[in-house]
Amino acid sequence: MALFACEQDPVEWQEARNLPADLSRADGLSFDARGQLTPRRVADVVSPRFPGQCASSVRVARDSTGPWYASWWSLRPDSTADLVVARSSDGRSWDVPVRVDTLDAGATACRRPPPSLYVDGDDVHVAYAMAAREGAGIFASHSMDRGTMFHTPVPIVYGNQPGLAAIAARGNTVAVAYEDPNTNPRRIGLAISRTQGHTFDIRELVSPPTGAAAEPGVVVTGTMLAVTWARASDDGARSTNAPRILREGRIR
Repeated sequence: MALFACEQDPVEWQEARNLPADLSRADGLSFDARGQLTPRRVADVVSPRFPGQCASSVRVARDSTGPWYASWWSLRPDSTADLVVARSSDGRSWDVPVRVDTLDAGATACRRPPPSLYVDGDDVHVAYAMAAREGAGIFASHSMDRGTMFHTPVPIVYGNQPGLAAIAARGNTVAVAYEDPNTNPRRIGLAISRTQGHTFDIRELVSPPTGAAAEPGVVVTGTMLAVTWARASDDGARSTNAPRILREGRIR
């Protein structure tokens, strides 16, 4: 007698639906104690200013308490760029930036997608698109000591047309949602790490195969997960009049 094991999907997904208008207008999202999505408050902060900075790429984040962090692209003379992160204890004055990734080979100056930044206690997570020497794609890196040192970047997906990425984390679980560079029309992919971002063992496409998607967002708490995106035209432009789409799931 032969026995066959039925392997479950790593994420149990609900049907995609429109994101409620009040959440669409929020600066960020989080899960509350009841497991409901709620707007995440962002306090006033002064963005850092450093020589060579691509100002449009600056992204700022913090945990509910603790220091502020900012990430951006810092140009080199040959129009390639370093990805950097700086820390601020008060959201006003900023420490000297720490280099996260210096292997960019795409001489596109500031014409590149901004990074995504997420802070979970002492852990600082960054996801970004880059034309690295090994190939273009989406990458992620993290620091476990409040941004003092970042681990070697981990590739999420390779492809010649990488776009925006979003990252979120809680404890050992890290989720990266991204505009997949290998789909046409463009779809939203998701990678999940259960090792604090050292490796990513789950990868799947989240948005439907019909209709282009753009501008991903992601929220994770424990086993609860939510991915959002915007409808887009075939050339990647966001459909400004359409509501954002929400898909919630549970990590098995």
